[in-house]
Amino acid sequence: MCVRFNKRLFPSRHLGIFVKTICMKYITSAALVLFILLASCKTTKTVSNLTYNGGSEDLFRYQWNLSDVNGKAQANTGAKLLFSPGQVSRVAGSTGCNNITGTMELSGDHAIKFSPLATTRKACMDGNIEPAFLQAIQQVTHWSINNSKELVLFNGNTAVAKFVAEDISAGAGSLSGTWELEYITGPRIAFEGLYPEKKPTIIFDGTGEYKGNTSCNGMGGKFTTSGSTVKFTPPITTMMACPGSGEQTFLKTLDMIDAYAVEAGKLVLKSKGVDMMRLVKK
Repeated sequence: MCVRFNKRLFPSRHLGIFVKTICMKYITSAALVLFILLASCKTTKTVSNLTYNGGSEDLFRYQWNLSDVNGKAQANTGAKLLFSPGQVSRVAGSTGCNNITGTMELSGDHAIKFSPLATTRKACMDGNIEPAFLQAIQQVTHWSINNSKELVLFNGNTAVAKFVAEDISAGAGSLSGTWELEYITGPRIAFEGLYPEKKPTIIFDGTGEYKGNTSCNGMGGKFTTSGSTVKFTPPITTMMACPGSGEQTFLKTLDMIDAYAVEAGKLVLKSKGVDMMRLVKK
């Protein structure tokens, strides 16, 4: 931008130099503003072009075992996450010390937001990664799964936690066989007091149906699995009168089950991320 000047005030011999100086100042200022704008646009483009990979079906398919928090490698900590789809999607797992459970919200462009996670209250040894792990989870804004089946959780553009996939979703095939109860949560009565003579069993035969006994009555029903989730229909049972509360406790707990894992040869049945029953293969 240049301006007109009154020749009486600015003689012609000086006008050219003055006008050139003024114009150069405007050109220099305009160039500086343009440079700043271009630099700003370039930075914004870099942020918005961060690519997130993998679909939610992969997120729900695997158990995710922690391998890194805030750039620090982690090995064999026992920390893990499991995601369950639903009207309200859920997350469960472990910090390596305490069990965790909560909900999460998925939205477009791989955005994710975790609710405050509930944890059990077991005292943890010094050096446990629980504080760093929980803090990282609450900072997460996005997620990605790469071709190496690695889950990366981001806060903005910064990776705050990484996990490796463990396929525990072989479905009914991994459940096949006879499983006998060795632990059940909830009752104050000792396990042997609940089941002094016979322990409940569940038998999976690969047909989508289960059978077994409640420790007293025979039972049978159907079940479905999807990834690490499992749901049992209420079983049909024989009608023999049973002493104690063992059968009632078993059936009530079975109805609560929404997820499973086969760990170290044992079947763990879970509800909202909490281990409810543990069974050993016979």
